[in-house]
Amino acid sequence: MPANKHVKKVYPASGIRFDIEPKTDFFNNLDAINVMLVGSMPVESLIQYVDPWVHATWNKEPFPAVKDGDVGKYIKGAAKGEVLPSLLETIPLTFMISGIDLITVTHLLRHRNFSFSADCSGDKMWHEKDALVPNSIENSDEIYEQYKHIVELSKSLYCEMINSKKISIMDARSILPRCLSTYYFVHTNLRAALDFIKQRIDKQIQPETDNVIAYKMYLEIVKTYPFLHGIVDLHFPAMNYVKQAGTDTASNLYYPDKDSDIFEWNPDSFVYKCTRDQMNGTNPNAKNRFNEVFTDIEEELKQYESKVD
Repeated sequence: MPANKHVKKVYPASGIRFDIEPKTDFFNNLDAINVMLVGSMPVESLIQYVDPWVHATWNKEPFPAVKDGDVGKYIKGAAKGEVLPSLLETIPLTFMISGIDLITVTHLLRHRNFSFSADCSGDKMWHEKDALVPNSIENSDEIYEQYKHIVELSKSLYCEMINSKKISIMDARSILPRCLSTYYFVHTNLRAALDFIKQRIDKQIQPETDNVIAYKMYLEIVKTYPFLHGIVDLHFPAMNYVKQAGTDTASNLYYPDKDSDIFEWNPDSFVYKCTRDQMNGTNPNAKNRFNEVFTDIEEELKQYESKVD
């Protein structure tokens, strides 16, 4: 049908403009990470069905008159394989994860039991997005200056393309660097969340950002369900790394840290002749930010130790 100016005008939700200028603030990529548990099942609701779920095989009625309110016992038992493990799949969790770059996003998307709602770049402008900087780059003065220059240059060209009105935002975004900050909503269940956390706390193969997201997801779960404190061991050895380090199918980037140093290894088998926490940039006396963040999270977790049933 033909265009009709009498049809009610609507304003696109994208809010795209053609007078934009770049603005960029730079932040440490670990400090920027924020994880919030924004949706979960109340403990009162768990009490109503957890015991009947676990004992349905033997109960004569679906809901016996007496219910065991110690849901932590059963949930931990399910995690250990001591009771019906499908119980974990009945506990929904919705997280908001922000302050992550596009590399980290791909690591979230690999987990097939997650559902997502994404901060997109084709429907809104990213000219004022923050840029995230790994600690080692932040601690390398000359390299960091080049890093910032390239980010700012790419965002300037991004704005120029959009302002031309001849290049769509869909095409202009292809120049944006992968270090820009974004956010995702992630919906899952307790079983899938624990699988993700246990996989991503691996400090030998997984990047620091994945570790911190996993730690903070676990912290959020414990805040909501204190009786689950201890269901994850943050110092568990990185067993994939341990088993693969002596094979030709391993990346073998770093020497094992104290948690994973449980096997014999040849120093010449590794790309970097040091542990990961010694890779802190070119500046003399540069500090390792990851260890500081990890320590802070462990200290916060200790607040919930006494609340375990």
